[in-house]
Amino acid sequence: MRSRRPAHLLAVALAALVALVPAAPAAADTLETPAPGARNLAAAGGWQAWAAPTVTGRWRLMLQAPDGSVSAPAIADFGAAPDPAIGSDRRAFDGRRLLVVYSRCAGDSALAGCDVFSFQLNGSAGEERVARLASETYSETAPALALGRFSFVRRGGGPRKGVYVWSVGSAARPVRISAVLARETATNGGRVAYAYNSSRGGGLVIRRPGVPGGVLQPAARQELVPSSLGLDRYRATWLVGARPLQTARFAGSGGPYPLRVLPADRALPPGTTSVVTSGNRITRALTSQGVTTLVPALRFG
Repeated sequence: MRSRRPAHLLAVALAALVALVPAAPAAADTLETPAPGARNLAAAGGWQAWAAPTVTGRWRLMLQAPDGSVSAPAIADFGAAPDPAIGSDRRAFDGRRLLVVYSRCAGDSALAGCDVFSFQLNGSAGEERVARLASETYSETAPALALGRFSFVRRGGGPRKGVYVWSVGSAARPVRISAVLARETATNGGRVAYAYNSSRGGGLVIRRPGVPGGVLQPAARQELVPSSLGLDRYRATWLVGARPLQTARFAGSGGPYPLRVLPADRALPPGTTSVVTSGNRITRALTSQGVTTLVPALRFG
């Protein structure tokens, strides 16, 4: 009859095997920039932007430069928290302007009487109204910009409400790509992602304008509207409440790729309202205390 290994020797062997498996690193998330009560963190080109409350109940746009310095640009404040996005006004490097874009609205509204504005981060142009996006009939909201292409939403009483795109320098009018009244847009210059609410719940669509069938829908019938949209060349990232989600790679050489939605490998810090994404990682979060660096970064897949 075969002899049985003593139980205590088996336990020692198992413990040795466990010790060889690397442990998941403990989170050491660090408050980078105190900003109590801030909303709507955006980042690109080494810059960060967010909306900060003022003592008078209004809102101020705040900027953090690549050197870490934080400032409020010399522009008028806002009645509702702006939702900034950062992007470049062209694909070529020569003469490229890095802009933070946002809507200014009437009174304390975030939806009515709005026009899209930009503020140059790498020059002295300051704040400018993006006149080619403006109209007398509609209110323009939810702008985003990448590689010279804007995405934004027109809402109001006219018959052609919805999500639009426009290329910087084009003599053509903005083009409607969806009749959906989106809450938020993001663009990578070639595709547009937009989040919406409907009678069936919140959802997220990724559309490639001008390409038949170039539509993906990674989220639908959600209890909450997706927020804090991020869109790079290959992936989209968003929050549903405080839960981070990301598509697996959906474009590029080697495709076609199946549409899959991936959860993050750990939870966000308590009180997170928006995030910054780099590839398949979330590197920063805006919590109730301010801009927080995530250590380790959240990963997907």
